[in-house]
Amino acid sequence: MDPCICKEELERVAYILKALSNANRLMILTVLSKNQEMNVSDICSALQCTQPLISHHLTDMHAKGILKLRREGRNMYYSLEHEKVMDIIRCISECKKT
Repeated sequence: MDPCICKEELERVAYILKALSNANRLMILTVLSKNQEMNVSDICSALQCTQPLISHHLTDMHAKGILKLRREGRNMYYSLEHEKVMDIIRCISECKKT
């Protein structure tokens, strides 16, 4: 094990990976990556999913630090907290192909 990575850091990584281990969440992240920032309605339309389902995933990913939230009036706009999360998704996707 890399001596620079402590158990607490690995637990934090596992926490984030668990939050990403859902196809709907990965689709949300992919759509947000392509569009920079979107509100719940736009995400629902893009993914053809119901608002309660999308809101549940967005709320959880925001609470875990994966997404940023910006309020404008009654609308809430979501974006990726860190673009690097898409690198992780691409890397895992590529690993599967080989």
